Amino acid sequence: MNEEGRVKEYKARYKVGIYIGSNNDSKISETYLKKVRRWANETFPDRYTIVKGEGYYNGITEDSILLYAFLNYDIALKHRLERLKQELKQKSILVVKSPAEFEVV
Repeated sequence: MNEEGRVKEYKARYKVGIYIGSNNDSKISETYLKKVRRWANETFPDRYTIVKGEGYYNGITEDSILLYAFLNYDIALKHRLERLKQELKQKSILVVKSPAEFEVV
């Protein structure tokens, strides 16, 4: 595939960022991460990125997962995120949707 063909593959109109805290143990276990990956594989089967980091919630430090996906369409996530929130026993999950304009170099 030529360079131009690869760039066309990555055209996306939306960036979705999902911020998930730990299960209040302050550390993300492998089991917890597997649940997030399984959900992400079902929700964003083409591509996504998971970044483990450290977040602050109500003044407390906790492990966090940042999940990013670039999509060609605006996806309805509320019901899917509600299901994930229950499975992870979270009070809340933050989702940010924004228009995306980017270039693959």
